[in-house]
Amino acid sequence: MSAKIQIKNIIINKAKYAVLNNNDTEAAEVAREALDNGLDPLEIIEEGFIEGMKYMGDKFQEGELSILHVLAASKTMNTGIEILKTRIIATNQNTGFFGNLMVN
Repeated sequence: MSAKIQIKNIIINKAKYAVLNNNDTEAAEVAREALDNGLDPLEIIEEGFIEGMKYMGDKFQEGELSILHVLAASKTMNTGIEILKTRIIATNQNTGFFGNLMVN
C-alpha cells in the first residue's frame, strides 16, 4: 500500500472519529490535514464525515443515541465540510451530492 493511500485512510478514519466524538476542533484539523496532503475533499466528506454521520444515525434509529447526539455530530461534520468546501469550489466542483446532503 502506498504512503498516500495510508495517509488517506488515516485521515478518513480521523474524520469519522471526529464526528463520532463530536469534536469540532478535530474535524477542522482533519479537513486542513486532508487539504495539506492534496487529498480529494469529496472522498474525505463521503468516506469520512458522512460515514461517521451514518453510524450516528443508525445508533439513533436503534435507540442508543438521543437526537441531541445526532445534532452535535451534524455540527461537527459541517465544521469539517465548510473547510473542504472551499477547495471543492476552487476546483470548479461547485456542487456535490452525498445521499440527501448537498454541498454547494
